[in-house]
Amino acid sequence: MLYNERRNPLPDLTMKTLIVLLALFSISLPLAAQPNFKIVDEDGNITYTDQKPADDAEPMNLPEINVMQGEAAEIPIPQPSDGEDSPALNFRIVSPQNEERIFADGDTLSVTLGSDVQIPPTAQVVIFVNDVAQPPIQRMTASFESMDPGQHSLRAELQTAAGRVLASTETVSFFMGQSARLNPASR
Repeated sequence: MLYNERRNPLPDLTMKTLIVLLALFSISLPLAAQPNFKIVDEDGNITYTDQKPADDAEPMNLPEINVMQGEAAEIPIPQPSDGEDSPALNFRIVSPQNEERIFADGDTLSVTLGSDVQIPPTAQVVIFVNDVAQPPIQRMTASFESMDPGQHSLRAELQTAAGRVLASTETVSFFMGQSARLNPASR
C-alpha cells in the first residue's frame, strides 16, 4: 500500500486568511475610534465631521452604536400628577367640528388637530377616516382628497414610533357636501 505524503494545502490557506483578517481588523480598530466634531455655522446649519475644525474644538461624546434592532425609545408625555398642576395633553380634533356640514369646491377634507402641550417630534399621528387608518404623519394638519359626499367619521391617535397609543381623540361625525349656488363653498 502506497502512502501519499503530499500535504493538504487547505490548512495553509486557512492560516493565511486568518492572518490577513487579523491584520485588517487591527488596522480598522483605531479608525473606528476617531473623534467626531459638530460645527454650527452662522445660519444654524449643522455639519458633522471627523476633521478638527479649530485648535480649541472639543470632540463630541457619542453613544455606542447599536446595530441590533430594538424597540424605539418611549416618548415622554407630560402626565398630571397628584398635587401638581401640569397641563393635560387634551389631544383633540379642532376641525371639522362634530356634526359640521362641509361644502367645498372640490372633494377635499382639511383636518386640524390640537393639543394643550407640545407634541414630541418623534411622535406620529394616525388619522382614521371612516375607521380606516391613514398613513402616519408628524404634523397636526392633514388633507384628504376624493371624499365622497355624505356622512363620515373621523378620529385620531397620537402614537410612539413603535405604535403605542399615547392619546386618542373623540370621534367626530361630519357631512361632506358639494358646493352649489345655494350652498357655496366656505372660504
